[in-house]
Amino acid sequence: MESYCLFCKSGQEGLVIDLLTRGGYDAFSPLAVRNRKDEKGLRRTKARLLPGYVFFDADKEPDWDTIRRCSGVLKILRYEDGNPSLHGDDLAFVKWLRRYEGMIDVSQVVKVGTKIAFVGGPLIGMEAKVLKVNKSRKTVQIALGDGDAIFRNIWCTIEYIEGNADLDVLHQSSEQTEERS
Repeated sequence: MESYCLFCKSGQEGLVIDLLTRGGYDAFSPLAVRNRKDEKGLRRTKARLLPGYVFFDADKEPDWDTIRRCSGVLKILRYEDGNPSLHGDDLAFVKWLRRYEGMIDVSQVVKVGTKIAFVGGPLIGMEAKVLKVNKSRKTVQIALGDGDAIFRNIWCTIEYIEGNADLDVLHQSSEQTEERS
């Protein structure tokens, strides 16, 4: 089974997923819980984690001609060597997304001095570096890959939980970073 990624017109991910599903492919466009500001403050909504991107798996070489003809598809993502099959950090990212059925929920964090530690949610077991923390939006930017990776980073929602954080929490957590506002 190989995994692939398409870049689509934003808002047409559902159309592309339907086409791929009818063609026998297992397709999805990941969602994430986001904090949106409105007149009542922050509220949680679901939005595309990566607007315009659709992932799919295939047992054999995909029917690229049919896929290209879909009006919503802009580009078949390929590496510099021309290979469209995801590998390395990108494949690990798609496997991580599938583990959460393409829906990335809020991760819980605790403050440990000037750092945060993940104690719950999808980010607790993810092997990635935290690049930035936006306290006002309650989000973190996570580095996914480097080198020839297609997907370099994503923003995920966090919530601070009360508790006494000590070194045991840091050892349980796979990621931590200094807080920034």
